[in-house]
Amino acid sequence: MTTLSDTTTAEPTIMAPGKLFSGPPAYRGSSPWGPWSALAACLLIIVGQIVTGLAALFALKIFTGTPISDADMTSLKTPAGIVVVLASQIAAAWVVWMLAGRLQRRADVLSLMPPKASWISGVWGGLLVVALTGVVELLLYAVLKYDYMADSQPIADGLKSQMWLGTVVMAVVFAPLWEELTFRGFLLSALAQTRLGFWPAAVVSNSLWTALHAYSVAGIISVFTAGMVLSWLLWRTGSIRVPILAHATANLCAVGFAYYMHA
Repeated sequence: MTTLSDTTTAEPTIMAPGKLFSGPPAYRGSSPWGPWSALAACLLIIVGQIVTGLAALFALKIFTGTPISDADMTSLKTPAGIVVVLASQIAAAWVVWMLAGRLQRRADVLSLMPPKASWISGVWGGLLVVALTGVVELLLYAVLKYDYMADSQPIADGLKSQMWLGTVVMAVVFAPLWEELTFRGFLLSALAQTRLGFWPAAVVSNSLWTALHAYSVAGIISVFTAGMVLSWLLWRTGSIRVPILAHATANLCAVGFAYYMHA
């Protein structure tokens, strides 16, 4: 089992995209946060999201002077739905950014340093996420016979509406940003320096991240698979920048899939 100490004994070498599979891993996350305090902080981030979303909804009601139904606030094809989601995502990114810089250098806690690989590794990593999750979903479809279109329906609804730009920004920009900073940045660095080591810590943080995605059983398995690939990219490159770019690339592909498959 690889532990954090195993990943920091040698000075990492700069890797080109084609060398992601060779050489020592570059991850060297460091955090003053203990595992339980980091978990509590993540709970605070989620609560902050909910409060911010409700506050944004209240402000929207006051500003427009019109009633907003529950369906409006949970749909990406309505202004209310987009405002709630974007406000909560921005709030989460801000809170984790502030928490990460509270006790130690933010760059160490969030693994913000430049990657030990070129930026294009993030794009290749995103395509790897798409390929692996695609295989997983095809296998699950063959076994479970689930409706593979159902999980992408909310995104498709937003893309087919006047809120298409907000939907794209939500999925491709802010979702990768706050989720990676929170779960594979802030939380993972705290858990990985415990007895768990990197990979068990990655399983824990990735499980919590997956729990936020209210998909089908097949969709949840697919999301967990994606999260482990993103964790591997962090482990290999030593920088959260690569998983963020990979996450954005994968989500962009998912947005394209949703748009064309629901045409």
